Formats: sequence, structure tokens, C-alpha cells
Amino acid sequence: MNVFNPKTALFFLAFLPQFVEPAKGQPWLQILVLGLAFILLGPITDSIWALAAGSAGETLRKSRKWAQVQRYVSGTISSGSAS
Repeated sequence: MNVFNPKTALFFLAFLPQFVEPAKGQPWLQILVLGLAFILLGPITDSIWALAAGSAGETLRKSRKWAQVQRYVSGTISSGSAS
């Protein structure tokens, strides 16, 4: 998902090298390990967010109060942009 994202490339070029210490071994190996950690943690955190959003969505769909608030906010935005 992040292969073509310029923010990901910027992260790897600007932020990740700050954690590489040449005195502790091969810099390329440290970058590889950090990159692999990033790749492994990405799907885990994305899955957690997806599960949380699914649970929240299910809870909100069942809520009558949320439906009323949603209609009120939508109506307010729609009537405000028409003038």
C-alpha cells in the first residue's frame, strides 16, 4: 500500500537513518532490519485500526442518537452551503 507513497519514501530517507549507529555494525544491515520491522508492523497496526473502525461503525449504526446527530449535521452543512 505504501510503495508509491512519497511520505513513506521520505520517512525512509529522512527519519529512519537517525536510528542507524555505524559503530554497532553494518549500517545497511541496520537499515534492513529497521525497514523489515516497519514492513511487519504496518499490516498489524492497519488491521487494528480496521477492526476498531469496524466495531465503532457497528456501534454507531445501531445508535438512534447518532443517526439524529448525523442528520442534523448534514442538514446544517447542506443548508449553509446553499446560500
